Amino acid sequence: MAEEKKRIIIAESIPGEEDSFLKLPDLTPEEEEELAQSSSEEQKDGPEPLFSEVGPEAAAPPRLNLSEVDEDTASILISSSDLFKTCYLPDKTELQERNLKTKHDILVGDHCDIGYGLYGDDIVISELSVMHGDIVAEGDLRIDNFCEVHGTVLCNGDAYLGEGVKIHGKLNVGGNLDIGDNVVIDKEFKAYGDIAIRNPMPVVLYLLLYVMTMLHLEGEEAAKKRVESLISEANAAPLVLPPKTTMDLRYFSVPTPMDVGSNCRLHGNIRAQSVKIRKDTTLFGSVQASQRIKLGPRTAIHGDVAAQNIRVERGADVLGDVAGKTVWLHEDARVSGVIKATDGLTIGRTEGK
Repeated sequence: MAEEKKRIIIAESIPGEEDSFLKLPDLTPEEEEELAQSSSEEQKDGPEPLFSEVGPEAAAPPRLNLSEVDEDTASILISSSDLFKTCYLPDKTELQERNLKTKHDILVGDHCDIGYGLYGDDIVISELSVMHGDIVAEGDLRIDNFCEVHGTVLCNGDAYLGEGVKIHGKLNVGGNLDIGDNVVIDKEFKAYGDIAIRNPMPVVLYLLLYVMTMLHLEGEEAAKKRVESLISEANAAPLVLPPKTTMDLRYFSVPTPMDVGSNCRLHGNIRAQSVKIRKDTTLFGSVQASQRIKLGPRTAIHGDVAAQNIRVERGADVLGDVAGKTVWLHEDARVSGVIKATDGLTIGRTEGK
């Protein structure tokens, strides 16, 4: 019987200035030490929590009287929480050619520039963000001050539009509509509930309530009733786009780590501090990170992969090149292009590292 032909994997140095492959930024000695420790420790395969867990042995949470919390205090509490520390895409998220779709809630940070439409349950968009597509919320919708939407806005629940919001399309609200000062809607709008012209609760206070609910923190009785009336019970972690996220037809770029769930289908090139993609996800694009990339089992990447530290698990398939300082490749993974590793290539069997 003729012997089967085996794939040849080439390990060589990262190309110089004259080559057109993705270039990697240099790490500080502290970052290199952190990468070395993270690559040598085993990690669990389960999802990492977006929010800090509060166990019975933890200190009693502070009792917040939300009626006395101003916007600045709420902003500090939100920024100190884990809410926007990671870009998180839940399981079965779809990033199509024009829309980002999920069955979960969507939280968008401030100063974002999103070149896609949003489809989700409850949707919250923080201030000074620009959306270049339609917004469809199965639940409630909150758009903070001075945001701009270049598309149609559809909401099956209640809608809250902050001061100075501009919608360059139609607005259709199935529930009540709270609308702030100087709101501009270029085309017709419909609201099947009550319409109140006033400045609704700032989104930053809403997000504080959201975090309290996710962490099951106890506050005043009035705050509990307020939470129940504003927020549906969170059955799963929301889709989170951190502040200053940029999404267009070329790049999906975030200034934080990115965690992608299982069974997702995404179009576009990803840029982040680090990227973790779980099992059975397909990406039609490249992945570039300044630190670490981990590709889960049976993940398919239709592009290049570049980072300082790269790990490719069992059954993963990279249809482009792989470039990093250290590369770990499962023996049952596949790379169609060239593997380039300055500090070595390892082919192994163990998983979850």
